Amino acid sequence: MSASRPSVLIVGPGANSAGGVWSVISTMMASDLANRYALQNIATHRDGSRWAKLGQAVVGIGQVAVRLAVKRPDLVWIHTSSNASARRKTVVMSLARLLRVPRVLHVHGSEFEVAYRAAKPAEQAMVRLLLRSADLIIALTPTWEARLQAMTPCVTTTVMNPVDIPDAADADGRVPGRIVSLGRVGERKGSAVIVAALAELVERHPEAHVILAGDGDHAPVQAAAQALGVADRLEMRSWISPAEVGELLDSAAIFTLPSREEGLPVAMLEAMAHGLPSVVTPVGGIPDFVHDGVNGIMVSPDDPAGLAAALATLLADPDAAARLGAAARVEVTERCATPNVVNLIDAAFCSVLGRRADRPART
Repeated sequence: MSASRPSVLIVGPGANSAGGVWSVISTMMASDLANRYALQNIATHRDGSRWAKLGQAVVGIGQVAVRLAVKRPDLVWIHTSSNASARRKTVVMSLARLLRVPRVLHVHGSEFEVAYRAAKPAEQAMVRLLLRSADLIIALTPTWEARLQAMTPCVTTTVMNPVDIPDAADADGRVPGRIVSLGRVGERKGSAVIVAALAELVERHPEAHVILAGDGDHAPVQAAAQALGVADRLEMRSWISPAEVGELLDSAAIFTLPSREEGLPVAMLEAMAHGLPSVVTPVGGIPDFVHDGVNGIMVSPDDPAGLAAALATLLADPDAAARLGAAARVEVTERCATPNVVNLIDAAFCSVLGRRADRPART
């Protein structure tokens, strides 16, 4: 390990990728972690066409190989989700292992377990090799830690996603009836469920309206809203900047994300940090964080009636909604504030570097 700041090579998506994984990486690179370690990110994924993604994977993995061989970092921090991401990261992991560079694997994928169960035996073996090859695996929540250990024996720790905690929002700036959902539009995030719930909700709360922000397939959601007569109550946006996210969350009354599968959604954590009550589903790592009736409301996936009822409850009782939102802000501040996450990541790195340094030299 170098005498100055240890060097850490970060491998994952880059600035041309939207989504929670890049949000985590970019937040960490802008945090105090960059004062403790010399951080460099190499992107092996980008959004775009199939060929753009393939080109980024080839170029990125090539850059990783050169960096590992020529300017050996003290540690490589590999970020993975499922399927193609896991395949790319298996190559990176194998290179780092071959060159005896300490390895931390950060597992984000909301469908990591689902993909593993659906995979053929050879692909499952590849995933198990990926997990076992890491010196330490960072899981998003205790539930995810247990799921990874159930796949194969591996060394794990829990570090939740980082969130920059904003100043408390002005309650007068919240727009009555505004319901916000952030994330990739589609079936996994329950976008169509939101629209169906909205159709039920407006009968009891005419002020209700929804803003969906994220990339994905907007057309089917817009068509469903048109068919259900709520197109004028639905506003759809593509990915928006962090500043726009903050402004939108400060103006909202409720956040919702009725997903089918999740890791630990950054959008939900951001909404909680802005003091919003969240209506979410008990999937992935969400139940480790959101407690029904305490700092949010849980509903079943694919249940428009249940979602509409929960949203109606909050719209009908703004004081109760405010109490849930305040509790959510406390929860996310204590567990996910960026300085706290930096300390946990630092401890994880030190444990790997210290354990490696204590090992006898290989011959």
